[in-house]
Amino acid sequence: MVLALVLHVSPGESVQAAVDSARAVYAARGEKTTILIEPGTYCEELTIDVPGLTLKNASKHPSIALKNHGVDADSEAVRLTWYYGHGYQYRSMGSRVNYGGSRERLWNASVLVTAPDFRAEGIIFENSFNLYVCAKEATDSLVSISHNTSLPSPPRGEAPSPRRVKGSARLDVQWTSIEPLGVRSERPKKIMPVRPREVGSTEVQKKRYRERASAISFAKGATNAVLKNCRAVGRQDVLYGDEGASIYWQGGVLQGGVDFIFGGMTMAVDRATIVANINGEKGDKCYISAGRHLSSALSQGEGGKSHGLLFYRCHIRLATKEELKIEREPLPLGETGERCYVWLARPWRWWGETVWAYTTWEEGILNPEGWSLGLVKDKEGFNPENPCPNSYEYKSQDGSAGRPAWVKVLSKPVLPDGTKINPKKWVKM
Repeated sequence: MVLALVLHVSPGESVQAAVDSARAVYAARGEKTTILIEPGTYCEELTIDVPGLTLKNASKHPSIALKNHGVDADSEAVRLTWYYGHGYQYRSMGSRVNYGGSRERLWNASVLVTAPDFRAEGIIFENSFNLYVCAKEATDSLVSISHNTSLPSPPRGEAPSPRRVKGSARLDVQWTSIEPLGVRSERPKKIMPVRPREVGSTEVQKKRYRERASAISFAKGATNAVLKNCRAVGRQDVLYGDEGASIYWQGGVLQGGVDFIFGGMTMAVDRATIVANINGEKGDKCYISAGRHLSSALSQGEGGKSHGLLFYRCHIRLATKEELKIEREPLPLGETGERCYVWLARPWRWWGETVWAYTTWEEGILNPEGWSLGLVKDKEGFNPENPCPNSYEYKSQDGSAGRPAWVKVLSKPVLPDGTKINPKKWVKM
């Protein structure tokens, strides 16, 4: 018999401290822990490394609603948030290098899950980097990191030193010796602007600040994760999963703008609302998913190897003014000379498996093509005759009219290998 421990966290207390307590109890007695969190915003990096841990909103009327352009959360909401994003080295990070997926925080994740059997109910997972300036960021100091291939290759061990770009308010970087081997290729391909320091500023929602900043990431060992009625919110690269992770997301909201559900994980999104963070700036677009499942990990049918991403009976809409600061109202199709704003998928690798089934959306927001090859063209192994062979749709709102020829529109809810499109079976619950 496995015993269950219940811990309580109130505003002003640390959720990570409760996780640390749960880890000690699990190591000593094998007890699984539920952490009941009172409504409030908890600004701290969080690592879930305890098997069987549950995070639950302790409110009798839990909410995952956002207010004031996404700066505030509802009074009955539990929001777990942090502010690190790709392209900026904060002094509080110490010697840790703030780069991409191979680093210890997996795309700068506010919450990093490394253990199996994680559960969450009624929680907002957020990275504020592309949403607003939080109080802790405003008191932190940072160096803006730029991409400059003309700089000499640095030695290793120290932090970069900033220099002012002539005639600009922006900071460039002269690299001294911070980079471990292989980091150089992960630098941002643009010079990042200096961030505002005013608490609550939504200036960082604008496109020029946009970079990778995960709200929640799942490492390889994060198998059998279940999240019910939760919200993950950010802008670019919001929810990430390694190959080997498996996630069942039921209900709730997934909210972002660019490739915001991405990685090599097995994931079923079941009847969720998917919110496109588009603020009306010229050229602002939304790519929802970016799968990259290793070809050796593709399914061999029922009971075989794992699948990739499944979106089942989800509804897509644009962000509201409560959820995001809208620069201007998006115009109907054709009035701007541009196509619609939202794409279902932009595969990260050509072999990435993605399935959209019974999808509906707010009228006029989905680009008729629905799928993009923007991340896989000219990559090794890319075949222009059959570029992404594991891309599927079934019973979309528009009947999948206008999709590229390489997207396979199914006539029944079964994949070619015989796997039925069923979210719980997808993740083998």
